[in-house]
Amino acid sequence: MSSLRELLEHSLNQHQQLFDRIAAVERRLPLLDLESTVQATHDLDHLFLEIQNTDQEIIATLHSVDTDLFSDLLEKRLEMGRNVVGQYQKITPKLQTRLAGYKTELFKIKHGLQTMSGYTQSSSQTGRLINTSN
Repeated sequence: MSSLRELLEHSLNQHQQLFDRIAAVERRLPLLDLESTVQATHDLDHLFLEIQNTDQEIIATLHSVDTDLFSDLLEKRLEMGRNVVGQYQKITPKLQTRLAGYKTELFKIKHGLQTMSGYTQSSSQTGRLINTSN
């Protein structure tokens, strides 16, 4: 089992990674790149799970340790958490807008394919008369 100091430092590192990754997703949002957006959100989900596991370890350790000794790290962790929440709240509407854009584009493509499938080429394989009098 890690010490509380190590867990808090690890948690701070994870939150910094999360902050950086959310910023990277935000920078990529203007690009119409569905694949990288989906990959980035999967990475965020994975990091969220790691952070939750670390937080569970911190909570379990807090009961047996004098937290006054680690108040500086706890305060930094709290502030970093607030920053990440603020950043996440800022990017969520942008992600939802991007998702709506992807859905609209997909609908247009599907509708276009359906429309185009109704048209068939009706050329016959026989020769035609050519009018050269023009």
